[in-house]
Amino acid sequence: MSQKKEIMTAAGTLACAVGIGFVMQSGEAAKLRYGSASPPAENLQVRNVPPPDIIEVPGAMVFEAEPVLDINGIVLTSAGVEAPLNARALNEPVLIYASAASPLYEPVAPESHPKHICPVKLSATTSAAAMVRLSLTAPCMQNERVTVRHEGLEFTETTSAFGGLDMTVPALAEDAAFGITFVNGYTAHAKARVPNVKLYDRVAVQWEGNNVVQLHVREFGAHYGEDGHVWAGAARDISSVADGSGGFLTRHGDRAAHNARMTEVYTAPAETAQTEGAIEISIETEVTPANCGREIEATALKLMGGSTLLTGTVSLYVPGCSTVGNFLVLNNPLEDLTVAAN
Repeated sequence: MSQKKEIMTAAGTLACAVGIGFVMQSGEAAKLRYGSASPPAENLQVRNVPPPDIIEVPGAMVFEAEPVLDINGIVLTSAGVEAPLNARALNEPVLIYASAASPLYEPVAPESHPKHICPVKLSATTSAAAMVRLSLTAPCMQNERVTVRHEGLEFTETTSAFGGLDMTVPALAEDAAFGITFVNGYTAHAKARVPNVKLYDRVAVQWEGNNVVQLHVREFGAHYGEDGHVWAGAARDISSVADGSGGFLTRHGDRAAHNARMTEVYTAPAETAQTEGAIEISIETEVTPANCGREIEATALKLMGGSTLLTGTVSLYVPGCSTVGNFLVLNNPLEDLTVAAN
């Protein structure tokens, strides 16, 4: 590698991790690594006020008031109403009859979880390298944000314009249970039997929001930029574990979704490796204007031989904005992997 122009240190924590190192790198090393209101009515008073005197104004028209009619001898009358022929006396009892079977029923309490009208189906099929293909069909849930969960893994996806979703997820258990939850709380479940999960080791890191966290793996002494450096920019595929030459990396989550939860998983052959040695793992992030001077939290997971699943919370303390463009490195999260040749 080229001579580093600048090396800085930063603080960081990792629950249940041992031997953590932070390194800030920039310059040639980084390039190589990452290519009116009216008065109230009650206040009004009525008084007998004598009429005002009439003042004659020359040239003005004078109107004489109409004579007031003196009305008296008013007699109240009403139209006669004949009683109905069958009218009963007022003192007779009135009988009221009620039907024995009332048509009114007691109201039913609403369901705490209403039935989902739209048919939703989730299937899980085992694939190569202990991967599981998930297929979701939800025709009433087009372009819908969903959360995928499996044994500690959690990431955000978005359904298609037809309400479908297809993805391949690394299994972290032989009896792998998966759940996809919609925004309204409805969850679809599926299970798959993955007996070959014990043949692989897996390390994962997941984070939330716009922070770009990366999982970097250097196999068997490889340096950054070499063939054994596996990361999102050189992820490989399943074929690398088929012949035992090395591992591969998968990224899960829809980065276009708001405040999405993302996950990266590295898979290495545990019993079919053709090379023996250590696999160095680091969690890294670039210092950007969006995260400089802030703390980033992530979660690390490690699966050994399909039986022991370790998890830990990672805190990355990103330095100030004067270091934008540098990279913050957390070495050895949850310890590195050791592979024995077979």
